[in-house]
Amino acid sequence: MEIKIKKILLSLLISFSFAQEDILLDRVSAVVEGRVVLLSDVVLAANALAAQQKINPTTDLEKYKALLLQSSESMIEQLVIIKMAEVDSVEVLDKDVERALERQIETIINQSGSKEAAEEALGRKISDFKRAYRDDMKGKLLAERYTATLTSGISITRNEVIDFYNTYKDSIGSFPTFYKTRHLLLEINPSESSLKEALIKTNKVREEIVLGLSFEDAAKKYSEDPGSKELGGSLGYVPRGTFVKEFEKAAWTIDLETLSPPVKTKYGYHLIEVLQRTGQKVALRHILISVTTSEEDKNLTYKRAASLVKEIKNKEDFILKTKELSDDTTSGPKGGYMGMIDLESYQIKELSDTIKNIPLNTPSSPVLTQFGYHIIWVDEKKEGGPPTLDKNWIDLEQMALNQKKSDWYSTWIEKIKNKFYIKRNPLSYPQIGN
Repeated sequence: MEIKIKKILLSLLISFSFAQEDILLDRVSAVVEGRVVLLSDVVLAANALAAQQKINPTTDLEKYKALLLQSSESMIEQLVIIKMAEVDSVEVLDKDVERALERQIETIINQSGSKEAAEEALGRKISDFKRAYRDDMKGKLLAERYTATLTSGISITRNEVIDFYNTYKDSIGSFPTFYKTRHLLLEINPSESSLKEALIKTNKVREEIVLGLSFEDAAKKYSEDPGSKELGGSLGYVPRGTFVKEFEKAAWTIDLETLSPPVKTKYGYHLIEVLQRTGQKVALRHILISVTTSEEDKNLTYKRAASLVKEIKNKEDFILKTKELSDDTTSGPKGGYMGMIDLESYQIKELSDTIKNIPLNTPSSPVLTQFGYHIIWVDEKKEGGPPTLDKNWIDLEQMALNQKKSDWYSTWIEKIKNKFYIKRNPLSYPQIGN
């Protein structure tokens, strides 16, 4: 599948240039008041949607074409709204962009079933997707924040909810069963001996570079980051806030064109060389030596998780321990809250099997996934079935309100777009062979 996706990308894109600033030379999908929408960005957004909706670009080409058009028009609308937001000084913070990116990636991985499957569907490594999709996510958040202020005054009446239900009840379909779920994640961390072994290897690679081996050749020979290895370790030209904090600190403090000492992050040890800094962007390359975990490390993590299960007596205990100990930086501060989970679409089988089988308000036994050991807690089970006004009033009210806001937005954005210069270039579609 990955080869076929790449055929699509290669036929859509003109060329890639992995130069020092990692500039992508491709076609322009649209122009909005002098700002361009690149076709590569449209493809990237369409691939993310395809991964989430389980659309195979090879077998569902017509659906994929629709996603490309949808993504292109969405980016046009984003640029229009960004222009409007600039006038009203609406902003989004880098930390909000980072959180949104992490949630997007987590959703794609969960719905794809694994990180590897997600990367296959996206057509690129998760790390590359995150870097490339950052600007689009920022624009998306800015557009959402601005339109939210415009629609905040829209409300819905009881009669409008009833009318919505009577109009759409046959097409809404049955509601799935939802499980209000929390988890506490303990990652399997390497032992001191594993860390020491990786550090020794990193220092040996550094010594080879000092003695004359080029950074690029060393990266191709030793680096364990598959996304940058064949690029000589290049991570391109990226904005501040892209990396984890230890890496970020080194990227903005070490001298230019100077080989860093080993920098430890959760991924392993890095050797970093910063090539250029301009404003809030940095061009750099790195070599990653990862740290392996042993069966002993896995057993120690399991025992720690099992001990925590015995200590958890109620929901308050679970939330407190999760905030204190969970390695999931997204859900941990929220007491491990993962949302209302529909098991029919949830892709992590080990967790879905646990969620549907454990009693409510009881900690599960430790569950092993690719991410580590999880302790699961289910607050509530909301039974599904055909919608009724009595049972699903809150959901139907929200759906009716969203529909009303969507109708208002569609009318408003079409009027606004007519005030801007917009040029759309036609998208061409390849014929995909076997």
